[in-house]
Amino acid sequence: MSERIRLDDWNAVRDALRRFGESGDVTVDDDRLRIDFGSARVEVSRDGGVKTGMPLHDFEREGAAELVVDHGAGTLTIDADDVSYTFRRP
Repeated sequence: MSERIRLDDWNAVRDALRRFGESGDVTVDDDRLRIDFGSARVEVSRDGGVKTGMPLHDFEREGAAELVVDHGAGTLTIDADDVSYTFRRP
């Protein structure tokens, strides 16, 4: 089941991404959360910036509105006005 989270609800973002990143190395501070999965990574900032990277491609977006986290499927979808991008947990 997926969970839709607004980036302006930082507590919900932190809780969901900590759970999403359990198999990786999660670093959290007041305005940024980063998950390292070895060769792949996800970084979300409190102001709506999202960066992901893995071999062969990177994704970066400022002003994302929501995240959709599906813990069972291992996916994190960035939902912005004109783009939707899905990161798959390795």
